[in-house]
Amino acid sequence: MPSTYLSILQENGRRFASRDAYRVFRDGRWQGVSWTGFWERIGKVACALLHHGVAEQELVVLYAPNCPEWTEADLGCLAVRAVTVPIHTTSSREAVRQILAETSPRVAFVGNPELAAMLLAHAPQTPTVVLLEGEHPGCVTLERFLDCPARLDWDERMKHATPEDLWTIVYTSGTTGEVRGAMLTQQSILFQIESHRSRLPDLDHRDSSFCLLPLSHIFERGWTFIQYAWGMTQHYCKVDPQAIHLLRNARPSILCLVPRILEKIYLVVHETFNSKPAPIRNLIQRLVALAIEVSRGRREGREPSAWQKVQLALADALVFSKVRALFGGRLKHCVVGSAALSTKVHEFFNAAGIFINCGYGLTETTATLSSTPLGSSTPGSVGLALEGLEIRLGEESEIQVQGPTVMQGYYLKPEATAEVFTPDGFFKTGDVGRFDSRGFLHITDRLKDLIRTSTGKFVAPQYLEARLASCPLIEQAAVVGEGRSWLGALLVPDFSRLEEYARQIGLAHHSREDLVGRPEIIAFVKQTLDELLRDVARHERVQRIVLLAQPFTIQAGELTPTLKLRRKIIAERYREAIARMDDWCHEIQLTSEPRAADARP
Repeated sequence: MPSTYLSILQENGRRFASRDAYRVFRDGRWQGVSWTGFWERIGKVACALLHHGVAEQELVVLYAPNCPEWTEADLGCLAVRAVTVPIHTTSSREAVRQILAETSPRVAFVGNPELAAMLLAHAPQTPTVVLLEGEHPGCVTLERFLDCPARLDWDERMKHATPEDLWTIVYTSGTTGEVRGAMLTQQSILFQIESHRSRLPDLDHRDSSFCLLPLSHIFERGWTFIQYAWGMTQHYCKVDPQAIHLLRNARPSILCLVPRILEKIYLVVHETFNSKPAPIRNLIQRLVALAIEVSRGRREGREPSAWQKVQLALADALVFSKVRALFGGRLKHCVVGSAALSTKVHEFFNAAGIFINCGYGLTETTATLSSTPLGSSTPGSVGLALEGLEIRLGEESEIQVQGPTVMQGYYLKPEATAEVFTPDGFFKTGDVGRFDSRGFLHITDRLKDLIRTSTGKFVAPQYLEARLASCPLIEQAAVVGEGRSWLGALLVPDFSRLEEYARQIGLAHHSREDLVGRPEIIAFVKQTLDELLRDVARHERVQRIVLLAQPFTIQAGELTPTLKLRRKIIAERYREAIARMDDWCHEIQLTSEPRAADARP
């Protein structure tokens, strides 16, 4: 294992001097920066930090949307052995205030004037605020910050770096809204770089990636460090609806995604083919089903027959080549994390020739704990533990881990740190899991999210929420029922579909609030969910629903920056709606008993 991350990049700068280290979409086109230019930019940031008196292991804030300057600032800090503290651009005022109070940064890199105003309003002492884009009173532009009077010897400080150096403090949100800073060392990311080589052996410097998820999240940031270590080319653009469309001409080899992106693409593809005339639609459905069956067989060592190969070629021409084209046609891997991916979506993309590498990890473990080895895709699982990590199941089947990737602890929070480690040094993830006969890990739920009904049954809400959200009518779902004899769900519908249905049946309405209360709409949703939930176990049946006119959002505090439900906040905010479920409700009347073979225990 290399001694430091910067030593890897320095070598890459020599090996791939004229190749593009990254490309950024600006002024309507992709603009490349070579490895030589990339290294020079990192050096300029390092010199400027020394000029402004940043000491070894001093904390520096990064508060900006995705852009190459984000990464260059991050690596410039690493070069002078400073410690970066990312802040999500979607963080609440309270979270920003807490992070600034705990870290007291001398320097903060900020993305735009709006974020600069937020930071300056909540910083207990005014740092040097380096604005990456635009101008704002009390801030210095990046160009002026980098304009140092002399080149300072940052190389010397870099030479003294060690794997034990603190690399970053990444704040992570809990369901109560409290944020805690996970302290990660250089050793953590070096371990991830080496461990992923065996999981993604077909990737090298000729490949490219696309920075789609926020860099402030350890998932995307960790992968960005890995791909640069392998000499790959990164693509940056503003994270907005435009980003998905830019995939086609960026033509990446690999992407890090959350399940919802793949699920939306899956729905769009299926809606497109379902709109075809019946003969074509039926042919496509049969071909896709065959391709998925062949993909399953290949995982078990069975090759398709000659006739099946002919049909697979037709399936590829009619369906799967078009799916791959959405990503540019070169995509080999989708690394999926942060939430569960439905089996049907997983199998569809595998059949399309895109390897879905489902993994599992947390901020506190520098992202990945487990991932799927190439050629071993197992829908429903999150792969095998990385070599060098020990994963076990503790009380209540809680996943616990020990190894180089685990954080040192929470910054300035020794009590919170003690709570998440066992006496023998294992980190308690708070997730419930199981191992299958092949050693693949399966996540079943969050330990603290389990709902205990008044009958004494424990229910995993995330499983049910994933089932509900797989319905095209439902955008978001929050299952409730703690201490009650029933399970209910707060549902945010897909209003484009509801409004289309309302037009079809001639139902007039004057607002979304009006629409979700109409008996015809509720009956339509009930009928759809009746079929969706037919095979769940009796104690897991969602019996009562309330349709919401507004989505759960980060800004309202109902979602974490990584889009997980803040259940306590949701339960409090919708306390009256949940209470009304006790007295009156729109119940889903399941028309048959669950099949014993399909019901979850």
